[in-house]
Amino acid sequence: MWRQKLTIWNILLGAGTCLLLLGLYNTWWGADPGASAPHAVKGPQVPKAPILRDQQPLSTFQVVAHKDLFSPDRKGPAQGQATKQNVLEGHFLLGTIIIGDMRAALIGSNKPGKKDAEIEVVFLEEQWNGLKVAQISNESVVFQGKDGQKKLTFPE
Repeated sequence: MWRQKLTIWNILLGAGTCLLLLGLYNTWWGADPGASAPHAVKGPQVPKAPILRDQQPLSTFQVVAHKDLFSPDRKGPAQGQATKQNVLEGHFLLGTIIIGDMRAALIGSNKPGKKDAEIEVVFLEEQWNGLKVAQISNESVVFQGKDGQKKLTFPE
């Protein structure tokens, strides 16, 4: 009795259903996910420009902060100011380390009678030589004391 109702259309519909189920199976469980993804197109390479600050000292750019750039008679800051800012009780700034919330500074000191400079590491909010380290930035360290704030910058 079931053979009498089996026609060519029933066979084609059954074959199509089987192909559809096979395709669904391959899509969900059998296909490699990387094989069906379209290939990523690479764009043009962007050249990397050098960072000027790493190639030139910071004092080269002081004219920008002190004078009008469009004035023909612009000059850098006076030489007397630089030496006054760089020394804090015989100490000088060697470097700063900023990683996330952790900030530290490397401070060197030349003591009489010693050939090499001593290096100390101070952290933000730490007490150092009677002063509290108030701020550490890329260019300087600010100390807070009874006499007010004192700033230690890199030597030129």
